[in-house]
Amino acid sequence: MNKRQRNSFFQCKEFRIEQRGAAMKVTTDACILGAWAPLQSARRILDIGTGSGVLSLFAAQRAPEALIDAVELDPEAAQQASDNFEASPFRARLNIHCTDIRRFQPSHAYDLVLCNPPFFDSSTPNANSRLSQARHSPSLPLADLLESISTLLEPNGKAFLLLERTQAERALSLIQSRPLFLRHQLNLNNQAGNRAHCVILGLSPEAGKTERRELNLYSQHPVHSREAGSLLYPFYTRLRCEDPKFEINQTQTAIGGGATFDALSQKPIA
Repeated sequence: MNKRQRNSFFQCKEFRIEQRGAAMKVTTDACILGAWAPLQSARRILDIGTGSGVLSLFAAQRAPEALIDAVELDPEAAQQASDNFEASPFRARLNIHCTDIRRFQPSHAYDLVLCNPPFFDSSTPNANSRLSQARHSPSLPLADLLESISTLLEPNGKAFLLLERTQAERALSLIQSRPLFLRHQLNLNNQAGNRAHCVILGLSPEAGKTERRELNLYSQHPVHSREAGSLLYPFYTRLRCEDPKFEINQTQTAIGGGATFDALSQKPIA
């Protein structure tokens, strides 16, 4: 039996993400972060650890006035992101910086930060050094990441981090001694009844009410829930969803635009 060949790219309606040069490939969880984070009014966005550039490209489509800086430590991934940015319709608003976020010194602060940091801190590092750097937090300790975020954010800005569940718990402990407050928490469950495998935390230097929500990715894998389907619909060119309104099959023509819906209320977001 022939082994299934996977594409070296991830095709979206308005852009393509080539990912051969990125150690970490596009994931559904990262796409949910890019599609859900409330960023439409942002003017300056920072993407920490951009990899192939997926979060920056999602942000560029959703926030048409935003200027986006993407920081990536791995030179090969940074080049891949740069190529993806240049091939996109948003190229004029996207900039790549190949550097360690701890040494990044921009001339301005950001009103929004996106980050899908390395997940694992206690597991055995991958033998592939690039995969190990992308997946394991010693390459960017969570405490250092939070320190960088608190330095780079505007006083009323927000940072959205996609974290594995235990990492999210640790982040909530670490911010107790830092000028950051929890403002959003979105627990990602594979299906209803499952325990959250990942958590999106929304942090801000500005204290305020905390919004906590749950999102089930699938009604039954591989069929997405209505909530997940509504978020991914503006981007995906193929989508199986329990709600036919958000179904996209491979014979449909990919088009840009369309309304973006709030994941749980299903109200259009202006």
